[in-house]
Amino acid sequence: MVAIKVLNLLLILCPILSFGQKSIYPKDTIYVKYQEKSNAAWNAKFERKYNQRLGTYFNIETEEGDMTLFYAYSEKADTLCIEKIKDYHFSDLEEINEKRNRWIFDNKRPPATRNGVFRTYVIEVISDKKFVKYPVIWRNERI
Repeated sequence: MVAIKVLNLLLILCPILSFGQKSIYPKDTIYVKYQEKSNAAWNAKFERKYNQRLGTYFNIETEEGDMTLFYAYSEKADTLCIEKIKDYHFSDLEEINEKRNRWIFDNKRPPATRNGVFRTYVIEVISDKKFVKYPVIWRNERI
């Protein structure tokens, strides 16, 4: 009788334990700062759908190139006190590309999209006292 109970418990726990394993290719976390620029031609934030999910696109224009990031409204954004912003390191496109190439080389993987390599967040300062941290995915990877 005890053996049957133990067997049933193992049958219930096996799928949970096997699906809960971490990836052998861990993702790095990066933060990108978004600020509206009145003189930038491409820098913008706008609402649109992607894969049937409503959200916000962040087009970020930099000297190294442009970034298109998508925040789905189904994800949870955090609003934080502006004093906490010093705890975040903002990555530029050059640093992101270096980290991505190093990740591909270290893990002996074929070229992967930035979504496969990074957990990315956009930080937007919304007032003198608050900023918002959005979990985003990269768009227009062209890979």
